[in-house]
Amino acid sequence: MSKKIHVLFHVPEGLESIARKDIEASLADIQEPKYSFESKTGRVHLFCAINSIDTFKQYIQSAQLLSIYSVTLVASESVIPAEVFKELQPTYDYISDQTKKAPWYSVIAEDPQDKSTNSSFRATFKKEQIKHKAPSQEIAGYIGFAFSDFFKHWKVKMTEFTYEIVSLWFQTSDVDYLNRLDDPLVNDESVILLLGIDIPLKDQRQRNRVFVGRTSLNPCIAYCLALVANPKPGQVILDMCCGTGTIPIEGASRFKDVFWLGSEVKVKTLAEKAFGNVQHCELKNVDLLLGDGRKICFRDGLIDSIVSDWPWGIRENSYQQIQGLYPKFVKQMYRVLKPDGKAYIVTQGHKLMNRVLDYDWCKKMWTVDEILPIGIGGLDAFLYTLSKNTTSTVV
Repeated sequence: MSKKIHVLFHVPEGLESIARKDIEASLADIQEPKYSFESKTGRVHLFCAINSIDTFKQYIQSAQLLSIYSVTLVASESVIPAEVFKELQPTYDYISDQTKKAPWYSVIAEDPQDKSTNSSFRATFKKEQIKHKAPSQEIAGYIGFAFSDFFKHWKVKMTEFTYEIVSLWFQTSDVDYLNRLDDPLVNDESVILLLGIDIPLKDQRQRNRVFVGRTSLNPCIAYCLALVANPKPGQVILDMCCGTGTIPIEGASRFKDVFWLGSEVKVKTLAEKAFGNVQHCELKNVDLLLGDGRKICFRDGLIDSIVSDWPWGIRENSYQQIQGLYPKFVKQMYRVLKPDGKAYIVTQGHKLMNRVLDYDWCKKMWTVDEILPIGIGGLDAFLYTLSKNTTSTVV
């Protein structure tokens, strides 16, 4: 007999719609799926039916979920009363009470009386950018203590634990999601408490690479950027500031019939880190070259699309250095792209990028299709989608 479950996928902020499509394609065998997400939250919710918790966990672990950071199997969700949320101790008491009420047996298929399992757990909590004077570590402690009433023989371990008990609170304006909670007082300012367990996955941060740099993108973000570009078979895609090669490697691993090029100006980064990562992956449809984005060494009209994370100034040069790069970058992109080419550029330098795109000569070259706010490492960044105007020439 099947039962309904709620699964929470943690995904790159701002790229929820891309991640949602990728999750849906990867989990094509799910029964009665319904998805919910909001932009810039880093969350995609799945509501579906399953026959077995253990079978579902194995299915998730075997699926190619390359656009997600982690997966939480939700045990319970509730709305924290506003008067409770205002005070410290009532908040602790409410969370403890909800932890004790949660149907943990619906997501943990273990006999609480079986002392031979040697199972262990760790409790974690996330505030999801909601301000509150209660420290996250203390809330996690209350959750862990309350959870220990269920499996009394389980030990608490910070590393190499069997289960991670996950809790977070968040707010949403998704009407369908709020209606599911069946609370007459709920609204988009209500704080929702979610309790569940993490489904263990392989470490996504180090997949496809053995070398990282100070500004290396998370592979999940790079993978989603490749999905945004959605290249066609036979096309050539360039990352003009490839660093350790994360974008071309993730793109090449997803789109096997597309050729991915990575160009990097720093010799050591390219020769030791990016090249080492490409060798580690053993991909045949990606190549690297030493190159400067201010003078790209390709003939005119060679590249189909450019997908790149530009220097922003966070641990990368100075603002004065960077502001001299952007005008030259956009000119070079225009030159090497095909007439119908597009550029997908990530930067935190929103003001600088907008100023460059507002130049008269730049307006003649480019049409700004979209400016999408995204999150990278807790910082606000933006994904610019630019289309080449064929009526202009490089100045």
